[in-house]
Amino acid sequence: MTRDMLTVCLPPTDPADVAEALAGAMAPYWNDAEVPPGGEWQGEWQWWHVFGGDGDHGLPVRAGYEADPRLVRNPLWSDGSPRPAQPVVRCDGGPRGLLDLDRDRASVAEEAGADWDAWTAFSADYEPALSESEMFAQTSGSPQWREAFFAQPVIRAVAALRPTWEEAPRWARAHDPVACYAGGREQYVRRMASRVVPTNVLLTLDGEWIDGNWLSHDPDALVGHRYRDFADRYLDDLAEDALMVRIRFHD
Repeated sequence: MTRDMLTVCLPPTDPADVAEALAGAMAPYWNDAEVPPGGEWQGEWQWWHVFGGDGDHGLPVRAGYEADPRLVRNPLWSDGSPRPAQPVVRCDGGPRGLLDLDRDRASVAEEAGADWDAWTAFSADYEPALSESEMFAQTSGSPQWREAFFAQPVIRAVAALRPTWEEAPRWARAHDPVACYAGGREQYVRRMASRVVPTNVLLTLDGEWIDGNWLSHDPDALVGHRYRDFADRYLDDLAEDALMVRIRFHD
């Protein structure tokens, strides 16, 4: 049994009806749900409960709406015991217009930009290097490809900066900095910032369950960064009165 986080999107819903609307949206994906004639089993969960995160990990509330009754705040754990109270500036969900999704993205984007700048300045003093996948391809999968990757001057220099994980500069903690910082600064910052708001799984307004954890060799599959980018933009584009609610579930 595994546990994961899901963002459920709902049309405009009265606060008194949110629990029922969530149950209805989740019902088709219950592991023990009856499969309709001609349909397919879609089981994804065994139990779930509303949970946006503890402390500063909940969804950020737009300033001035901290006490709005349309916000979703679940005071209980799944076993019925009380959860610690969330900060007033955080919640488990609510109408898109009451949430300040850019608040948490901003600090991540700032850090990402600083990391990209630091790597770019550091690596400029060395000859261009290959990423692990590029080295593997160039050596045709030779048993020595990994040794060749780590023998590159800039990779050796980065490794020297991290005798321990805690001592390494944040930007130098990337296992493969060539691949990590590939592309332009804007592209890298976007890739990092798009990880902040989406959960690993998204349930769209039209009832589509999209799991970004799946592994796929299809370049167009909504997994990994493609999923995060899609989900981040999808949530941003929701109507202001549409709801997004985070859920923790067990499959």
